[in-house]
Amino acid sequence: MGVTPAASSAGADGVFHIGPAFQADETQMGCNLVAAAQQAGVRKFVFSSVIQPTHVTLANHASKVPVEAALFESKLEYTLLHPANFFQNLRGAWPGMARDGVFAEPYPVHTRIARVDYRDVAEVAAIALTEDRLAYGSFELCAPGRFNPQEIAAMAGEALGRPVAARELDFEGWVERMRPPYDARQLQLLSKVHAHYAAHGLGGNALTLEAILGRAPRTLAQYVRELAAA
Repeated sequence: MGVTPAASSAGADGVFHIGPAFQADETQMGCNLVAAAQQAGVRKFVFSSVIQPTHVTLANHASKVPVEAALFESKLEYTLLHPANFFQNLRGAWPGMARDGVFAEPYPVHTRIARVDYRDVAEVAAIALTEDRLAYGSFELCAPGRFNPQEIAAMAGEALGRPVAARELDFEGWVERMRPPYDARQLQLLSKVHAHYAAHGLGGNALTLEAILGRAPRTLAQYVRELAAA
């Protein structure tokens, strides 16, 4: 038997919530946790939402909006984090870069996407939970730069000491190569995210993250070098 939201919040001063990707009941899960936190007397609630949550044609963005609204209407000291695409999402592609010398994504090789190291997001969440300066705020969290697959492949090649090429796959070919742990419904929703990237890329600005951390955020080049060293 699973732990209820009320039980998980009992005795806590703060709650950190990140919804599971593409779950059909993600919105309800988040709203239930907001209600349970209030009932349990929790003071702080930090929600790891998503960059551009009002882009409601994308299910993983739209699912965050009612949870944010529930926090705005609550008595909780909320902090909303709007992180860009995580550096850590590249971990699944790394074996292909190291083994085959190919970085393959389901969108054009010139597509620029804002990204962030989730360790920096976690540091912001820790600040929000242990200090008051981020209370009642919404913060876009991005690393410097918007790099396309060609530039990421070049970073990987430099870190590995051998060439890595960027290649565009169709979504089905990418799924076959990457084998993400999603069912057919979730894959269909993910395909819309990649189609959005193909059409529009993903914007983001690093100023807010640097101001909160009081230092430069981790860079994508640093993260790629960590992958190569590991």
